[in-house]
Amino acid sequence: MPFICENVECRAVLARGQVKTVHEDAGWCFYCPDCKARNELKETGAPDGPIELIQPESSGLPHKVIAAARPLEDGRYAAQLRIQRALGTRGTYAVEEHWDQLDVFLNAQEAVAHAKSVAADLLNRKA
Repeated sequence: MPFICENVECRAVLARGQVKTVHEDAGWCFYCPDCKARNELKETGAPDGPIELIQPESSGLPHKVIAAARPLEDGRYAAQLRIQRALGTRGTYAVEEHWDQLDVFLNAQEAVAHAKSVAADLLNRKA
């Protein structure tokens, strides 16, 4: 099974022979040869046997989520959201989905929090 770089911008799919595994204080890892990002590995196998390393299952693909608050003329804020869904191959994302105005709020923090909540719901529903 290949390793996949967890860096959102990279997503390189790497054969095991393409990476050099390293044991650091934080545990086993490999550094992506393309982007140099650190990627966690997990040791499996028998205590007396050879070391076997696997890449832990991540909670999901690294989607790009941008939640923002756009100021309106009346002093309120419109919650805005942009999502690019990560696909399982190198550097590939689905077409961007965006909403210019999800709802209107009295302050920017509430608008951003609402946009993040909507993003989490959307990503969980289509996972």
